[in-house]
Amino acid sequence: SVPEGAMLMYSTMEFEEYERDGLKEMPHAAFVLVAGGLGERLGFSGIKLELPVESATRMCYLNLYIQSILSLQRTVEQQFGKACDLPLVIMTSDDTHDHTEQLLLQNSYFGMCSDQVIL
Repeated sequence: SVPEGAMLMYSTMEFEEYERDGLKEMPHAAFVLVAGGLGERLGFSGIKLELPVESATRMCYLNLYIQSILSLQRTVEQQFGKACDLPLVIMTSDDTHDHTEQLLLQNSYFGMCSDQVIL
């Protein structure tokens, strides 16, 4: 059976309490990104992780994803005063592995430490 959830309203005391509890547990978390597909069906010749998420800067999806993780790390470090290097596991396929590795290397892992990223 599906457990009942809680309805939280943004910026309420209860919401902030759950948010803080979640941030406290972040050092025990990891992120997993399933990245086995090519962008052919979308009319893109590269891997989907390379797709731009918006047109002004042409930031690719993988960069946006990593920037979100880095931002979360900084938030945890600022609020709790301890380093927090969140691992990113990228599940690739034979079609995407080399391209994903090349994208990370060419962009210095988009600011993330290389030992945080596992392909």
